[in-house]
Amino acid sequence: VVALLSKVQYQDLQNVISFVTEKGEAPLFLILDGITDIRNIGGIARTAFCCGVHAIIIPEKGVGALNEDALLTSVGALEKIAVCRVNSLMKAVDDLHLYGIKVYASEMTASKTIDEINFTEPAAIVMGGEEKGIYPALMKICDEKMKIPMKGDFESLNVSVATGIILYEAMKQRLQNEHSS
Repeated sequence: VVALLSKVQYQDLQNVISFVTEKGEAPLFLILDGITDIRNIGGIARTAFCCGVHAIIIPEKGVGALNEDALLTSVGALEKIAVCRVNSLMKAVDDLHLYGIKVYASEMTASKTIDEINFTEPAAIVMGGEEKGIYPALMKICDEKMKIPMKGDFESLNVSVATGIILYEAMKQRLQNEHSS
């Protein structure tokens, strides 16, 4: 008998939300929409873990497989951070809203920059795939759009790099908030 076990143990989103709030922490979630490059997913998971993200939310379909390559790229972070695989990202956003968690979409044409977003409150950040970005219907139900300020005239950043910049801003704000309380 041969058994294949996934090293990534998927968690129930509502259980993770309850666990985080019961600890008295402001939830910070990362939603990956249509990101198919597993090296990007691994890098994102590593950064998410280092920046204090409580869980990564992925759809059952339309995202790169969390296989051995993704695990290697994440340097084990995918085994340490909660990963919630959901049937629908739209329903996941609805669930987050029910718990008072604001959902922010990364969009390069947004009017607000990431430093204008209050990440000290319960928050979820949606990052879109390399080619198509965030699914339009999902974008529509997000609370706000935000962008990374850029100096050069270039279309966009790599999704892993962009995620790192946004998560660092969220972590910086949360650390400053802890020190001022």
